[in-house]
This record gives sequence, C-alpha cells and structure tokens, in this order.
Amino acid sequence: IFWSLQLFLGLFLVNCCSPKNNNVKEELITDNNIFGLIDDAGVLLVLKNCNSCHSTQFITQNRMTKEGWESTIRWMQSTQNLWDLGEDEELILTYLSKIFILRSTI
Repeated sequence: IFWSLQLFLGLFLVNCCSPKNNNVKEELITDNNIFGLIDDAGVLLVLKNCNSCHSTQFITQNRMTKEGWESTIRWMQSTQNLWDLGEDEELILTYLSKIFILRSTI
C-alpha cells in the first residue's frame, strides 16, 4: 500500500507542477455541467489547467471580476508553481469572469 501511495503522490505532483499541452480542443459537454462547472467556451481549458492542482470547488465558491481572476492567476504563478497559460489564458479569464463574476449587491 505504501508504494502505491508514493506512486499516486508522485504522479499527482508531477502532473500538478508540469506545463500543460496548450492544444486542447473545446467540445460541448452533453449534460451542461462537468465537475460543477457550467459548459461554455473555455470550460475544458479551465478543467485542464485549474483542476490539475485543486478541486473545482475552489473555483465555484469564488466570484471575481476579470481583473480579480487575472490577479489570482498571477498569484498562483508566483507562489504555487502555476505554469504560463499562454494563449489559453484569455479564454480561461473570459470563462471565469463570465460564469463566476462578482455581482453587485446593490
């Protein structure tokens, strides 16, 4: 059991801290919900880049503006070893700020 736990943790950490392939094809998800995320343009990129290191619950419990999401990504890049998102970053930010936007309470 100990060696299987080591293997799992080793694979998780390698996956979590490794750059991702930026060639993900966006496809529609038939049930309109995957791991708690709403199916829309960018959802698969969010899953690929964000869910590699943390649960989608970390995403769904937050509400931010596009600038807030970008600031969070920069923080993760500088402190949590998040890789450069490259050309995928704009679509990820658009998805997050559209689906999980900070709404005015007024």
